Amino acid sequence: MIAMEVDLKNLDQVLLSHAEKVLSKARQLRKEMISYRALIKEHKPAWEREAYELLKEYLGDLALLGKDSGLIGNPDAEWLCICDLFDGSLNFMCGLKYYAYSLALLHNREAVYGFVVDLDKMTYYRAEKGGGAYIVRPDGVMSELREEALRVPANFQVITTNVIVKGLNSTEFRCTALELCALARGAAEIGIGRSWTPEVAAGYVILRETGFEFMDWDFKPINRIPVTYEEIRFVSGSPKTIKELQAKIKSINEIIVIV
Repeated sequence: MIAMEVDLKNLDQVLLSHAEKVLSKARQLRKEMISYRALIKEHKPAWEREAYELLKEYLGDLALLGKDSGLIGNPDAEWLCICDLFDGSLNFMCGLKYYAYSLALLHNREAVYGFVVDLDKMTYYRAEKGGGAYIVRPDGVMSELREEALRVPANFQVITTNVIVKGLNSTEFRCTALELCALARGAAEIGIGRSWTPEVAAGYVILRETGFEFMDWDFKPINRIPVTYEEIRFVSGSPKTIKELQAKIKSINEIIVIV
């Protein structure tokens, strides 16, 4: 694992506790029939500010790029947290599954930690640069995602994110973080999509630590997650599945429709 003065494993339970707090508050707000606009304009930014204060106490020199709060702190800080702490919030407000707490940490602009909580199941995924990627179930049982992917036959050819893929058996969750985590645990052979930096960052770390390639739509490697809020158009899969797909097409644009 990358040499740093902090032990990132200690963050797992801190962030899990915060995720539980976020979920509890969200359930209360849904019960009160708060509007979706109020959720994303008032409460999601507040949760991101809470995470900023929690992490700053632990890491020190920190900035945060949140899905709903934007940039907090000094952009040149040693640490950068990139997060969407209620990805799939529209699913939640509509009574559907697939909503997640998603957070990544960059140290000197290098992605070193990814943490995603499936808030419906309270299963979480964590990855640390050089330390592998894992799924941890509510009973505390931890499994390495590389092994999980080998045991689970892919149910779909493609998991999509905000695109439609022509001619392939695909599925989507409308929750970027969980789509990327499902790909990492073997639910599909390939992930194809487009989403924004805060929604992609944690899943990017998890996929890379699972041994998956992460490329743009022209099959050029994405070796670093952007440190600004921008759209990321990606394709991800094992080296073998990426090579097979690349043998058939020159660009992902040939097989997708943007939605």
